[in-house]
Amino acid sequence: MPRGWLAVPTGTPPELEPYRDDPRGLERYVRAVVEGAGARFEAFYFDVDSPVAYALVEGLDDFISIKAVRSILGAVDFKKLITVDQAADDAVRRERDIRGRLPH
Repeated sequence: MPRGWLAVPTGTPPELEPYRDDPRGLERYVRAVVEGAGARFEAFYFDVDSPVAYALVEGLDDFISIKAVRSILGAVDFKKLITVDQAADDAVRRERDIRGRLPH
């Protein structure tokens, strides 16, 4: 299952303001939002050079849910990630299949 790298500002929007100086509270809140959307929360990291935290999530792959979670958290970015096996096997196989159906 694809994973996502969700970039969350650590001070805004207003819903996150109470967690400005509460990293554990922010992690709990982000976890609740992600799990409320039906995804699995894996890990939470803080950027040392900017006011952003990153949540590694699994199963947040429905576009409507992604939009909802991003809106609630004021997320500034969401990267969709796949594993090495998915890239080496599934993506390569799909690429070959698509190329095989293209007109020559």
